[in-house]
Amino acid sequence: MLLSPLVNTRLEIEEVTDELGLIELELEWQSLLERAVDPTPFQSWEWIWAWWKHHGHGRLWILVARDRGVLVAILPLTITRYRGTPLRQVRFAGAPLSDIQEPLVAPAYEARAAQAFLAHVLDAAHLWDLCDLNDQRKGSALTVAALPAGSRVTLEHHRTCACLALPASWDALLATLGSHMRSNVKRRRKKLVAGFATVEIAAPDHQTLPAMMEDLFRLHNRRWRKRGAPGAFADEHTRRFHQEVAWRFLERGWLRLYVLRLDGQARGAFYGFQYRRRVYHYLSGFDHEVRRLAPGIVLMAHAIERAIGEGATQFDMLRGDESYKYYWKPAERETQRMLIGHPSVRSSMALRAHRLERYLERHGVAMQKRLWGERPLRQGPTAVARAAALRR
Repeated sequence: MLLSPLVNTRLEIEEVTDELGLIELELEWQSLLERAVDPTPFQSWEWIWAWWKHHGHGRLWILVARDRGVLVAILPLTITRYRGTPLRQVRFAGAPLSDIQEPLVAPAYEARAAQAFLAHVLDAAHLWDLCDLNDQRKGSALTVAALPAGSRVTLEHHRTCACLALPASWDALLATLGSHMRSNVKRRRKKLVAGFATVEIAAPDHQTLPAMMEDLFRLHNRRWRKRGAPGAFADEHTRRFHQEVAWRFLERGWLRLYVLRLDGQARGAFYGFQYRRRVYHYLSGFDHEVRRLAPGIVLMAHAIERAIGEGATQFDMLRGDESYKYYWKPAERETQRMLIGHPSVRSSMALRAHRLERYLERHGVAMQKRLWGERPLRQGPTAVARAAALRR
């Protein structure tokens, strides 16, 4: 580990650059998560460890901030080659599988830790050519930090996310919906019960979890293959990552996995997480053969009703503005992308390459709208980009 004391913030920054250092941080990291400002499962040690184990490549670069020896903030990063070129890119550890990517910070340390992290990243500019720190919630620590003098930092809109505030009861939520949506939810549930001998929405235990995750993978990928896309779980490393995350989150009580079985056959799956009083809807899948029965609406309704029953106050539908999310009348929140460069030829080349990539991505989204006649799909800007970027 490299120690770099920052006198102006009275914080020390350590660099963790290997697996052993990451393992040694586990207990401290978990303790910080419990007391951090607005933490998410994507910032947990379990998520980052599973990602590095199954997806990590390049150089691990986790910045750890301490105040008189006490851990107060973590900024998990990696340094990799930019799209296979000699250019070096800094990204969040967990990208692109993490829907929310931010430093994990203890209360009252947000500004100091963010400034210390940015100063340390810029002091180490010889290690990288571009920092691309995306999927940060607007107003989070890095996005509002005072920037070091002479820094080349830009902040831009990244994605729109839907988030539903949950009332105290399921009936209170239904009352906020339009009459058509209210009747649709009730009708779909009744139709399933009337059309099959047995209807079950199952949650996993340690014995059933592997098979239920396989149901999720199969249903999700099959749906997207019908649209000419591989699906978010097409890659073996991604499936192994989520199997491990699901097991670890089940142990912590954070997993929210529901499988809809009709006459004993899995026809739909909902995959999400709950931490504190917020539920996160990550991905889902359903059997195209029963699409007229709207299994997606039935499962979403079940997950939301369960969340309310468990005392959750937020149902975060995460990144992407797919039309089905807006049936529930959520509010929107914005995520931002922070780009950091420095005055060198290599950094200028990396920034130009990044701008070109974003231009092509925007055109891919526009084409997707024309082809499928709906809001941009979570599947990605294009099927090809999705397969290459793994939920970038």
